Amino acid sequence: MIARTAIALMITTSAALAGPAAAPVADRDTLRQHCTGDYLSYCGEFAPDSAEVRTCFKQNKAKLSPNCQAAITSYNKAQKRADLR
Repeated sequence: MIARTAIALMITTSAALAGPAAAPVADRDTLRQHCTGDYLSYCGEFAPDSAEVRTCFKQNKAKLSPNCQAAITSYNKAQKRADLR
């Protein structure tokens, strides 16, 4: 359980539907803060930095906490802005 929690705390941006482009650290920290519990509840069987987690979050979008959903939306907007640069 300790290892699983440690992995969850190291969730990277891709665990929350992130693409390959870099996002500001604040956005990644917000994802980590608001989505770790959702990751453990719904997608913990997948490696944090994997396509499977992104798919899992998409499939469970309606179940995610409002704060996690907002963090994902904010992160994705930041990703799009970074991609346009």
